[in-house]
Amino acid sequence: MVKRLLLVFCLFVVYESHAADSLQIVFSKTITKTGDTLDFRCYLPFFAESKLTSATLNLWIEDLEKKKRWKFRYPIVNGEVIGSLAIANTVPDGRYAFNFLVQRGFFKVGGEVKDHDKKETSINYMMILRNNKGSYFDNAVVDADGRFKLKSTLFQDSAYFIFSPVKKVRNNYLSIKIETPLDSVFTPVLSATRFITIGEEKNAIGKKNDTSRYAFQTTEPIGNETLPGVTVTGKFKKKVQQYDEMYSSGLFKRDDVMLFDGLEDDEISRYPSLLLFLQTKVPGLSITTDATGQQVAKWRNEIVDLYIDEFRMQPGDEGFVIPSEIAMIKVFRPPAQLSGLSGSAGAIAVYTKKGDFANNTRNKHNFIVRGYSAFDGDWK
Repeated sequence: MVKRLLLVFCLFVVYESHAADSLQIVFSKTITKTGDTLDFRCYLPFFAESKLTSATLNLWIEDLEKKKRWKFRYPIVNGEVIGSLAIANTVPDGRYAFNFLVQRGFFKVGGEVKDHDKKETSINYMMILRNNKGSYFDNAVVDADGRFKLKSTLFQDSAYFIFSPVKKVRNNYLSIKIETPLDSVFTPVLSATRFITIGEEKNAIGKKNDTSRYAFQTTEPIGNETLPGVTVTGKFKKKVQQYDEMYSSGLFKRDDVMLFDGLEDDEISRYPSLLLFLQTKVPGLSITTDATGQQVAKWRNEIVDLYIDEFRMQPGDEGFVIPSEIAMIKVFRPPAQLSGLSGSAGAIAVYTKKGDFANNTRNKHNFIVRGYSAFDGDWK
C-alpha cells in the first residue's frame, strides 16, 4: 500500500512538472526588422489535462525600457495558436519582450442592468461587427438581481453592442454596466517570456536592453505626458465640431459632407425614426422596402451604406438607433468610398452621444467591445 501511494505521488509530481512547463513558444526568427512579418506558434501539449480546452492567449509586447506596451488576444484552439505580426515602420529598433499569458475561457460578454425593475426579465441586444462582417440580434435573460450573460461569440477586431428594452420605447431608459472577463485583471494560469530584436542586434544590445534585468509587471507602462506650461489658443468651436474632431477617424473625417447637429439642435430628436429624418432632410434620398421587408435608404436607386459610430449597419439595424441619442449625422454624397466594400450610392454615418457629449451619462446602453486579434495582424 505504501509503495502504491509513493508511486502515485511520484507520477503526480512528474505530471505537475510537465504542466508547469507546458507553454511552448516557437518564432520564425528572433532577429528581424521593420517591414518584415514575424510568425509565432504557442502550443500547450497538456491542454486537456490542464482543463484548458477553452482558453485565451494574451500576447503583451513591451520594450525593455517599459515605456510602451502592445496587446493582442487570440483564442487557443486545440491547445494551439499560430499567428503572424507585420512589423510597421513605426516600431523603433531595439529589444522587445514577448509575454505570453494564458487565461482560462473564451471571450464572453455579460453585465448588469442598473436600477433593475424585476418585472423586466429580459432585454434585447444587437451586435454589429466591424468591417461589414454582419450583425446579430438576440435576447438575453435578466435575473432577479439584474445580471445577464450573452451567448458566447468569437469575433475579431471589435463589435458594437446596442441594448434596448423588449418593449419598443421612444427613449431608451436602460442603464447597462458591461463586463468582459478577459479585459479584467487576471492571474495567468501559464506564462512565458521570450525576447525579439528589431534591427541590427549589435545596436540593440546595451545596459538598457539587458534581458536579465527584465521582469514582467501587469501594471501599465508610463505613457506620454503633456508638457507643462503650454497654452493653446484658437477660435471657439461648436460642440459638434469638437465632437467631430474627437470621434471621427480615417475617411470619415472628410470635409465634403452634409452635417446635421444633434448636440445643440433638437430637430433630429423630434423625429420618430432615423430614416424618416433622413428622407425629409437629404435631397434625393428615398426610403423603400426590400425583398426581406426591411426599410432601406436609396440614392440614385442604389442602397446607401449606413454606419453607426463607424460600424457598418445591415438593413434593419437602424431601427435600434433612437433619434434623441444621435450626436451627429454625416451625409457623404455619391460616390462615397469609405471602405473597399462601399458602393457608388453614397454613405451616411450616424454618431451617438458619448463621453462629455452625452446628456445623461447614467443611461448608457451602447458599447464598443474589443474582441480577438486577427491571426495575421499588424504590430504598429
